[in-house]
Amino acid sequence: MRRQKWFIYLVLAVFLAGCSSEASKGTLNDKNLTLQDHPKGAYPRYYDQVSKEETEKALPFPLKIPSELPFKVVLSTYQISDWGEKRNILLDTVFYPTQEGQNVYLAYRISNFLPKTDKLETKDKVKLKDGTKAYFSGSTDLPMIAWKKDGLYHKMEYLIKEGTDRKAEKQKLLEAASSIYR
Repeated sequence: MRRQKWFIYLVLAVFLAGCSSEASKGTLNDKNLTLQDHPKGAYPRYYDQVSKEETEKALPFPLKIPSELPFKVVLSTYQISDWGEKRNILLDTVFYPTQEGQNVYLAYRISNFLPKTDKLETKDKVKLKDGTKAYFSGSTDLPMIAWKKDGLYHKMEYLIKEGTDRKAEKQKLLEAASSIYR
């Protein structure tokens, strides 16, 4: 009988620990967000763009953005989307330089889940400066780098200006990704 009680306590403790770790994941605070039109009950749900400050207040995870970018930023946008009951949250941030006749940008996506359309690992494996495994994909004009750290999925893509050294610009993308953890 005494063993049964210990077993029940153990099962209960494991169950409660699992529930508390799931609860600590948090949910989206959409109090100051404006939901865009969408079919009732359908996901994803997109919110209007907001400032960096409002984004930080709304997200259920910390916002860390790159401190080094391949160009001087003149505009940045932040758009949050809910992919499931305010728990599966995705943030798309886009950084723009002064546009000089060519569309150039660096997009940075953070989510607390891996979208079904995304693939994390590729054959082109690299390491960020802090040792995190990352993976290159994309094309020569639009290189992408993706990685997972602290339960969050990250993806950056960089639309490179025509006529620039592609290898050097890809290195700048790696440096931008690494600068998040400094």
